[in-house]
Order: sequence, then C-alpha cells, then structure tokens
Amino acid sequence: VGLVNHFCVVSNSHCDPGYLLYGDFCYHFETETVKNWQDAEAHCTREQGHLASFHSQEELSFLTGLIQASPVGISLWMGGHDSITEGGWEWTDGSPFRYIHWNPNNHEGREECVEMVSSTNGTSSWWNDLNCDAHQDWICMIAKGKNPIVPPKPPPPLPGKLSPQCTCSTCTEKTSHAFVILMPELF
Repeated sequence: VGLVNHFCVVSNSHCDPGYLLYGDFCYHFETETVKNWQDAEAHCTREQGHLASFHSQEELSFLTGLIQASPVGISLWMGGHDSITEGGWEWTDGSPFRYIHWNPNNHEGREECVEMVSSTNGTSSWWNDLNCDAHQDWICMIAKGKNPIVPPKPPPPLPGKLSPQCTCSTCTEKTSHAFVILMPELF
C-alpha cells in the first residue's frame, strides 16, 4: 500500500461548503450518489441551481483539470440535452448552447443527455451524449452568493474521487472550503 497524495483546490467564502467557486458560479461535484439525468437536475434545482453548463474553453479547462486529476475514469452529468427537439441542444439553465466540446453520436437514437467523461488514465476528457436513464455522478452549479436550500452532505474521501474535505494544512489555513482528490501512489 503506497502513500496517498492530496490535491487541494481552494475555494472562498462566496460558496457554501461543498461547492467550488469559479467565475460567477459555485460548482458541486456529486460523486457519492449516482442518479439518472432527470433526478440529478431535480437535485440541483432543489439547491437553487442546475446541472453545469459551459460557455468557454476557460470554464471547461478549469473543471476538466480537476476531473482529470482523478486516477480513475469518471463520468458526470452536465446540463446539456436535446430532449425537446432532436439535435436542438440546450442547457437546463436556459443559457445558449454555443460552446461545443464534442461530437454527439446519438447511439440508436436514444441519447439525449450530456455527460463529461474522463479517460481511465486521466489524460483526456470529452463530452458525450448518453441515454438519460443511465445512473452516474453529476456537477451542480449555482450562482455565486446563492445558498443551496439543503447544503450537500460531505462524503467520506474515497480513492480517486472528488471530496469536499481537505486535510492539507495549506488548504485549512487559507479557507474552510476545499476539494481533495485522493490519489494512491503508483509505485
């Protein structure tokens, strides 16, 4: 059994515990409980937000950098869907679907929801359309300064998973809000 490395990302007081600030939004990676796309969006809506939408390479790079740091492949629901009009992609928050980081394949005409996928070795990530009934992790986003009605329960840290707990002294000295990705040593 090797040592465990900690990767800490510091947030600040504009987001509730369990959320990570970037730009004007707070993001929450839910990796403890899997849901289908509709239930994940309903969960985010109850917290006064939506599944995450992306509008620039900078936004995407920031979040995929966190996801790619995980040593195991991970798939997360995002807010994109074409359930109203086939091929008419839109975000659940109503913002325009202009920034695109994918090529949907719509396997058997049954894939209407968007996931972000990270490769098993963490070297790349991409968007994919998937059947909305699949159960997986998800990313919620809420406007900075808005408080979720029911703050997310911090999950226990699991190897290769995002966790809103930080044991790094640099993180706890700077803020009480941080994310950790536990990465087992490979040698």
